[in-house]
Amino acid sequence: MGLPQRTDVVIIGGGVIGASIAYHLAERGKTDVTLVERKSLTSGSTWHAAGLVGQLRSSSSLTQLMRKSVETYQALEAKTGYATGWRGVGGLRVASSPGRLAELRRVYTQGKSFGFDIHLVSPAEAGQLFPLLNTDGVYGATWTPFSNLRRAPTAGRSRSRNAMTRWLITTRFGRRTA
Repeated sequence: MGLPQRTDVVIIGGGVIGASIAYHLAERGKTDVTLVERKSLTSGSTWHAAGLVGQLRSSSSLTQLMRKSVETYQALEAKTGYATGWRGVGGLRVASSPGRLAELRRVYTQGKSFGFDIHLVSPAEAGQLFPLLNTDGVYGATWTPFSNLRRAPTAGRSRSRNAMTRWLITTRFGRRTA
């Protein structure tokens, strides 16, 4: 597929970020977007991304941004008809030293101030939440029930497909041509 002679927006990179940009532009009515990927969609660094989507960040605005990302991922499969690999699995942050436990207590307090669903748990509770955890030397943990996991390549393809079909924009996915 050749590249167009003219386009309003060019996005370089067809990973989860590039696909996300195309998706959000389509959501806002942008209709002339070209996404350029040198190989195939999500084949670069997105392909081997861990896919963890923790929502609690160092500021309220970043936490809100991550919450919005989660809302998007939760709705994406229904919008596109393509699997995203999205799973709400929860997140456990473990303290193996008194210093780390103090840090997790700060994170807990900060999370609560942002209205985030976060819990301080004992080593025994952490072991119940994740039975493979060896709790020897564990001082405590935080549990966030709504941390999530997504398959980055699948989510990127789903977003790209959504940008192309649901909003019928002329997003072009192409390889460099001679």
